[in-house]
Amino acid sequence: MLDAAAAVIAATGYEAATMCAIADRAGAPIGSLYQFFRNKTAIAHALRTKFGSDYEGRLIAIEGEASGLSLERLVARLLSMTVRFVEDHPAFIPLLDAPPSTRSPSLRSTLRMRLARCLSAVRPGLREKKAMRLATVTLQMIKGLNQLYGEASVTERRRIAEEYKVAISFYLAAQMGKSPK
Repeated sequence: MLDAAAAVIAATGYEAATMCAIADRAGAPIGSLYQFFRNKTAIAHALRTKFGSDYEGRLIAIEGEASGLSLERLVARLLSMTVRFVEDHPAFIPLLDAPPSTRSPSLRSTLRMRLARCLSAVRPGLREKKAMRLATVTLQMIKGLNQLYGEASVTERRRIAEEYKVAISFYLAAQMGKSPK
């Protein structure tokens, strides 16, 4: 049912998606859908949780190799992974319009911690508090990328991602003490 919900939300947007359309797409009676999800907000929360777990898994992979990466390469990996993630989950961008109650503060905290570890691996000696602050700002910048990426034409999307790569690279380099090339 979550796959059906994701397909409907990707096609129509969060606001226009209905429980009836999701049940129809799943080939299930509407009552069955309500047995699992009391409303569209619950579906959005479940999808965000599922997508968040996937994003975290991808970030874990980068975390595992971060100590061997330059800052520039880390940013490139992070942004290309994010773009692939958005492309793999077409419902992700429309879900940005879902109510704040569908978000998971614990997941957001986990992602910040993982990105802070990546930054610390690239720059040993980086204070934990500073790494967390840099991770927080970087993730907020990525959130902006996601929004613009979703609104842009297909031809413009890569250019926007490249602009964000430059912005994040210069921001992190300035804050971490080394200029990007």
